[in-house]
Amino acid sequence: MNDTANQQALARLLKNSGSEPQTLEELWQAQGWDQSQLRLWLYCQPGLVRDADSDGVERFGQADTNAQGAPNLSEEIAKIVQSHGKPLPLVQLKNRLPAGLLATEPMLKAAISDHPSLQMVGPMVKLT
Repeated sequence: MNDTANQQALARLLKNSGSEPQTLEELWQAQGWDQSQLRLWLYCQPGLVRDADSDGVERFGQADTNAQGAPNLSEEIAKIVQSHGKPLPLVQLKNRLPAGLLATEPMLKAAISDHPSLQMVGPMVKLT
């Protein structure tokens, strides 16, 4: 399969995975890849959720767009600084973010500047 055919097949696979979560076996049937290749590709797709049942069978499907959105980064930062009780270095703040919430240093700085109660003082983040 050439790159264009791969891209089209994978785009169809993502589009069709939204209606009902499917197992790797169900998704793999239409692809020319090994199951391990497809599993890795699925793990890397944003907006695709993976659930395993009690037997360990994984199902892949689109994330529910009607569910609560991603946590507000600036609010998460404010909670972390408040729970720490004193100004916190930006590096430590990055390490204390909740699991699954990833942010770069520029993203953190932008979120801090957007929040009315947070400010950067040198390398430290503090509540005002």
